[in-house]
Amino acid sequence: MKVPISKEKRGNGGIPWVACEPFVENSRAALIHRVRHVTTHQINDKYRPHIAVKCWCGNSMTGTKKFTFISAPGTDDVLCARCEVIATKVGLPSAESIAGRHVHVGGVVVVKHCRHQKTTIDEPNPIEKTN
Repeated sequence: MKVPISKEKRGNGGIPWVACEPFVENSRAALIHRVRHVTTHQINDKYRPHIAVKCWCGNSMTGTKKFTFISAPGTDDVLCARCEVIATKVGLPSAESIAGRHVHVGGVVVVKHCRHQKTTIDEPNPIEKTN
């Protein structure tokens, strides 16, 4: 199901898309994102065209093979929470209404595993060996 997408206000050339699938999956990332803008760029005849995708959270990706446009996230996939909040705030339908079912929403958490620090006073660092 293709949905209309907006044209970037200050485009850097290229051909803006007017519609695409509402979600994008990057094969090199953990989260599914909501699509905001898509542009096809062709530098010159020597190079193949490539696609630039911008998401509602501010994330962007370029290329030809590393991402896939999808109509709904998989049942175990996690949708970017920031994309969902911003997209619904501007009046777009929720991911659950697009998919017709529950969609997991969340983010990626960075966790320190430094060897010289303890995570809490009572718990040893999970990487440290305890005797």
